[in-house]
Amino acid sequence: MTDLDAVFDEEAEVGSLPPSPDPEGSASDVRGEVEVAALHPPDTGYAWSFLVAGTVIELFVWGLPWSVGVLHEFWARDMFPGQESTLTVAATLMTGAMYMTAAIGPLFTMFPQYTKHMQVVGMAVASVGLVSSAFVTSAGQLIVTLGVLYPFAGALYLPCATMIYEWFHARRGLATGIMFGGTGVGGTIFPFVTTALLHRFGYKATMISIGLAFAVVNSIALYFVKRRIPVPRRSIKATLKKDRNTDWSFWKHRSIWLATAIILSTSMGNFLPSLWMPSYAEAIHAHSPDGTALVAIMNAASVLGNTITGYLSDRLPTRIVVTLSCILASFACLALWGLGTSQGLVGFSVVWGVTALSMVGTWSKMITIISKDDPTLPTFSFSFFTVLKGVGNLTSGPISTALLSKGPIGGKGAYGATNYGGLLIYTGVMAFIGGVPALFFPTK
Repeated sequence: MTDLDAVFDEEAEVGSLPPSPDPEGSASDVRGEVEVAALHPPDTGYAWSFLVAGTVIELFVWGLPWSVGVLHEFWARDMFPGQESTLTVAATLMTGAMYMTAAIGPLFTMFPQYTKHMQVVGMAVASVGLVSSAFVTSAGQLIVTLGVLYPFAGALYLPCATMIYEWFHARRGLATGIMFGGTGVGGTIFPFVTTALLHRFGYKATMISIGLAFAVVNSIALYFVKRRIPVPRRSIKATLKKDRNTDWSFWKHRSIWLATAIILSTSMGNFLPSLWMPSYAEAIHAHSPDGTALVAIMNAASVLGNTITGYLSDRLPTRIVVTLSCILASFACLALWGLGTSQGLVGFSVVWGVTALSMVGTWSKMITIISKDDPTLPTFSFSFFTVLKGVGNLTSGPISTALLSKGPIGGKGAYGATNYGGLLIYTGVMAFIGGVPALFFPTK
């Protein structure tokens, strides 16, 4: 059992949460301290109901952005030809900006009594963004609807990713792997659903349908998202005073800096295959499978990958799991995609999904090591990791557009036959670089 687990268990054993020793935080500022009686046990019972609900939310919130390559191709071909740079900004913002919304993570820690309110607001704004994107008349409007409004869905998702640390202790790696695998499930389903709706009903009906489904399904799932350990209801004054006493000494530990290097470098390339594969498949006339199917295969493989990665992270040192994933992902990009045929693209999609797209499955182990015995750090750490991933995603969009503006670099396969050679090398190298700091990540 880790030190962090012990802290959660200690909170479960006490009869009530202790009142603040500060007079300012006692009777006037702490209203109705919550008595903790007969808490749900971790790793069993309601924990699995929470996990199912969190996975459904993950499926919708992240499944849509990770299949945006299908929409990106449709926009560029049928709606706004010649405006690929603007469309790429909208597509990368849909993921990158949502990662950046994790910067509000400390608000959930400071004001936990308003968590559900913030989740509902995030869900509502994201739904409006999806529905309003059905009525755009210019590529720039997609930046507003899907690049600015939709990322508010991050407020719906973030508490699920951090509450899981309360609900699961012994099976935490497996549980986070299952929840994060929801992205792969959504990324597998939505390319086919979106393509079918576009072909049969058109763009406007497609986006309205997706927006309404997003609101309804997530509203149901949100009902089952609850904390295992109730929190005291503090006034804003007491909460801000308490936050000033946070111990920030963890910044002195090498684990946080190594994790930063791992996540930032890998995220600068992880999103690009999902974004550009439909366009690449169209460029080389690959139809068996086509770009939609390749994105779906990639995301489907990440479901298995997240589960395996989470399971292994419970049993093996983080440095081994991350380094192997980075090496395999780099090889898949440079060889299977760069030199392969249509069959090679299938192999690439499988390996990339199991490795690069499943890197988040190692986060729970890294966060546990960073947090040690401080129960407030998991939320901050996860938020920080997510913001780093957002920085990488936002950076990769303009870089990929610039690389694709060049001609073929020469050689076999995609390197000599298409203008994707530079993009392939960049993506593969960034995946490999992520494995270097992983070699030095501590085991405890």
